[in-house]
Amino acid sequence: MNDQTALITGASSGIGFELARCFARDDYRVVLVARHLDELKEAARLIHQEFEGVDIILLPYDLSLPESSEQIYAETTQRGFRIDALVNDAGFGETGYFTDTDLQTELNIIQVNAASLVHLTKLYLREMVARNEGRILQVGSVASFSPSPCQAVYAATKAFVLSFSEAIQHELKQQKSAVTMTILCPPPTATNFFRTAHAENTRAAHHTADARQVAEDGYDALMEGESRSLPTLGAKVNFLSSLVLPDSVLATLMNAQLHEEHK
Repeated sequence: MNDQTALITGASSGIGFELARCFARDDYRVVLVARHLDELKEAARLIHQEFEGVDIILLPYDLSLPESSEQIYAETTQRGFRIDALVNDAGFGETGYFTDTDLQTELNIIQVNAASLVHLTKLYLREMVARNEGRILQVGSVASFSPSPCQAVYAATKAFVLSFSEAIQHELKQQKSAVTMTILCPPPTATNFFRTAHAENTRAAHHTADARQVAEDGYDALMEGESRSLPTLGAKVNFLSSLVLPDSVLATLMNAQLHEEHK
């Protein structure tokens, strides 16, 4: 019987849900965080249907609210849960010219994708380092590697996740800590992302990776203590392209994926 606990944000659907499945399969207690309790209950039902007896804790918190990270930490601490694995998956985007998009939506994107990730990482990483054990999976994106016109704020938050996480990886090595941090950089994936970002009809939305495949690859990398997971050939091509092509070309290529696909 595994007595370890994993906390997953953005756990009600998509990559976050599939990662929760991976932990449940390995008999972790899973703490699922997402905005809507009804969606969390459905996610828990599906996981219990597949893995009977797994302990599932539901925490309905909205990470666009700055106080939510502290509240999550306070609740897990009060309930006596030692978080052995933290998955920062919660995130969303918005599509359109920056001059046309809604400012509050974009400030919420920054809060969810970047600020809450830093906040939760700070709170739980300190405990992990003190114990000298634990693992963190930061969900970035292939958008981490290049500017993305018409998703400027989203891509910038994912670039932040990459830079921040790489710096912490280096710090952990300097501290000679056994704690590991893995960055998952998926390509466009079949999740609710495109509907939320109002990008259902774009080329990227019609050429997506499978969320389960992405999650399995990220989970394996996390368990192996790898620094990064590029889960598909497309993700690897995006990364390699970022090493050799100028940003102006990368921006053009990224922008092309957000054009509407005409059938």
